[in-house]
Amino acid sequence: MEWVKSLRDLLMIPKRLQIRQKMNSLARISRRHLLKVAGASFLVSNAFAAPQAELSIVDVCGRTVVLKKRPQRFVVANYILNFLMISGAAGVDKIVGLTQDGWIETRRSEYVLLKKAFPQLMAKPSIGGYHDNVLNSEKILALKPDVVLINRTQYEDNTQRIRIFEAAGIAVVVLDYHSMKPEAHAASTRILGTLLGCEEKAKAQCERYSQVLADIKKRIASLPEERKHVKIYVEAGNRGVAEYGNSYNRNVLWGAILENLEADNLAADMKQPYGALDREFVVGRNPQIIVIAGSLWENSETSDLMRMGLTVDEETAQKRLSAFARRPMWQNLDALKTGRFYGIDHGSLRCMMDYAFSIFLAQAIYPGVFDDYDAQAEITGFFKTYLPEIDARGTFFIRLAQH
Repeated sequence: MEWVKSLRDLLMIPKRLQIRQKMNSLARISRRHLLKVAGASFLVSNAFAAPQAELSIVDVCGRTVVLKKRPQRFVVANYILNFLMISGAAGVDKIVGLTQDGWIETRRSEYVLLKKAFPQLMAKPSIGGYHDNVLNSEKILALKPDVVLINRTQYEDNTQRIRIFEAAGIAVVVLDYHSMKPEAHAASTRILGTLLGCEEKAKAQCERYSQVLADIKKRIASLPEERKHVKIYVEAGNRGVAEYGNSYNRNVLWGAILENLEADNLAADMKQPYGALDREFVVGRNPQIIVIAGSLWENSETSDLMRMGLTVDEETAQKRLSAFARRPMWQNLDALKTGRFYGIDHGSLRCMMDYAFSIFLAQAIYPGVFDDYDAQAEITGFFKTYLPEIDARGTFFIRLAQH
């Protein structure tokens, strides 16, 4: 019987070999599968664990600023509205400090509307620098921001403080919306887009801005010379009717806009960026167009300061503008005789939507050439698209009503 058992064992050998081979094959497959799973898990975990790529930014002063990762904590020492028009409502939580002193006195409507839309913004610490440009370095260091956003004059007046910030690992980035140069507006907006991870939004704003200004420039270039160089006087009506307010040279704010529009700005050659012109000078030059810029400055409700902009109704704006029109020695000026006397919103300058003011002034300077544009619709649409939380009703530009 032993031989029968041996024969049976011999017959079973191939089956045992097949089973063992199958088991080994399955083991190899399992090992490969486990290795693949482990490899995938390693890649996924490392993708999440991998540090973010560095951000390298060239600011408007030509300074290269390198950040190890996208910043999450900002001190906004200037241009709060620009910041929020790129970041949207989500950006409020990224602000750890901003310039609050002087804000309500100089840009009351902006302050009131942002307070209503984002009340938590008002609880952010104030870090100085609004009127005197002096930043509070101790407060800023204590807030531990990733980035401090400043303008050109703040940069020039805080050299030592900026060194302290940078030594503490705080990046300082300079923006510029004051010079009203299209390239500075675009560069500043692209920088904000990069810092906030909103590159497409910044790109869209820059494209509309450059598209409109390029079209305005092209149309003006096609006009005969005798239609250009219209004499125009722009004054900030923040001192009231009795005292002449600031005008602007060719390099800043309204003066820079007029330069782009090839108008003859009475203050173009002023040595300082802005200052009041003498009454005799203005009357002697007999401007063909007069524009009084208004805002909600301090005490504007109880004084005769020019009022324009967000929250201001047209009836109030017209009433204030008519008071300026009654200034001594102005009734015989060409601007008053022909009715080319305007009010414009000073508070909404220094922003990517301020190309709308170039549209309005181009329409005033070159009647009939830009009638296909709607400056009011541009402002309304801009707010609706980029900061819908703000109630953008107001009076941004008017022509003096004829009675």
